[in-house]
Amino acid sequence: MSYRVIIFDLDDTVLDFKAGEKKGLATVFKHFNTAMLDYDAWVATYIEINAHVWQAIEKGAESQPLLNQRFSETFAAFGQSIDGVAAEALYRQVLNDNDAVIAGAAEVLEALYQKGYQLVVGTNGKTATQYQRLKLTGFHRYFEHIVISEEIGHAKPSQAFFEHIVALYPEQTKDAFLMVGDTLSTDILGAHQVDIASVWLNQSGQQALGKAYQPTYSISNVSDLMSVLTI
Repeated sequence: MSYRVIIFDLDDTVLDFKAGEKKGLATVFKHFNTAMLDYDAWVATYIEINAHVWQAIEKGAESQPLLNQRFSETFAAFGQSIDGVAAEALYRQVLNDNDAVIAGAAEVLEALYQKGYQLVVGTNGKTATQYQRLKLTGFHRYFEHIVISEEIGHAKPSQAFFEHIVALYPEQTKDAFLMVGDTLSTDILGAHQVDIASVWLNQSGQQALGKAYQPTYSISNVSDLMSVLTI
């Protein structure tokens, strides 16, 4: 296929979100924990609560109120009351300063840019955080458009999110687009719903379940994307 417009997810596709998350959680726990809580148990509880938060956001719920509650709910599960808004602000500050990248991402973006591909960011998340991290890494210079869920009012996997990107390129048909991401429930499902080809960055060897979650291509390292584009 002759793909021309490559849509990149950011978190854990080109930017190493997990590195910032790990540091951010440790910072919040250290700052707010006053009850000698077990850190591993606290993180496990946070992960469960955060998963529900993002499921709601992906279904169209307003993000900030939910994000402002996730840490207060996590501590509340252990009987401790904290200022959730302050905890979220502290966590966000750490995330904003995270410049860690996925191995091979810089080389892939540079190669695609030099070959003349039209590169687009398609990400769920906070506008300020994503722009700051793109600027810190220098990756912003590769992208013609940066599409962020908070900014446009639609989140992956909604059709509206992907149609927004398609509308940026009226001269291209949908078979010219390729979505690259690490999450089946947002990146791959969303692309499938609007008939856009997809590449699943499957770094952990998961199995894709259900037709709607089947990617067009699957790779284990972002560097392998170059091989997909020669097919």
